[in-house]
Amino acid sequence: MTQFQNILVKTLDVLRELKIENLLIGGMAVNYYGFSRSTTDIDFMLAVSNDEPLVWAMRKAGFSSYSVQKNVMFFKNPEDPVRVDFLKIDSETLAKLMQSAVPVNIHGCQVVVPSLTHLLAMKLHSFSQSSLRGKDLEDIVWLSIFNKVDVDAVLHPLALKYASDAIFQQVSEQIQTQKNNLLSDDV
Repeated sequence: MTQFQNILVKTLDVLRELKIENLLIGGMAVNYYGFSRSTTDIDFMLAVSNDEPLVWAMRKAGFSSYSVQKNVMFFKNPEDPVRVDFLKIDSETLAKLMQSAVPVNIHGCQVVVPSLTHLLAMKLHSFSQSSLRGKDLEDIVWLSIFNKVDVDAVLHPLALKYASDAIFQQVSEQIQTQKNNLLSDDV
């Protein structure tokens, strides 16, 4: 078992033990939808009203370095390079996301990832909060290309709701550029 798998298993064990419903998001969810990129953290989205049981259980599982903030928690074992991030959301939003979530097997573990549409919405929102997050732009572009997302019918309404029209223009230009690059590589 790799360090990555070991950390994923430990984290899922904690979440199951505490009966915390969760979504696997971030780079691992992106990888599931066909855009393979490296990631050094494991990201989950969850709804918890009290952080203390989760902090205690993660510490017990060996994650001795941690930071708890209003909307996010970070956990790490100082001896491992992989960090675990928990993005905290309200239970109503999580319930809506779970309705179209997809159960999958990643690294031999049963997890649930958001639907492609919800993952794109998350990425658009994140990119709109900090355009310095180039990986979000890259994820949106390649997820759209690999999954043949209709840019006008799907991505544009998502961008208007979770980002802006300017972000949509930037994303759609990048999608077209990459499609053109792919076509010229084929020639």
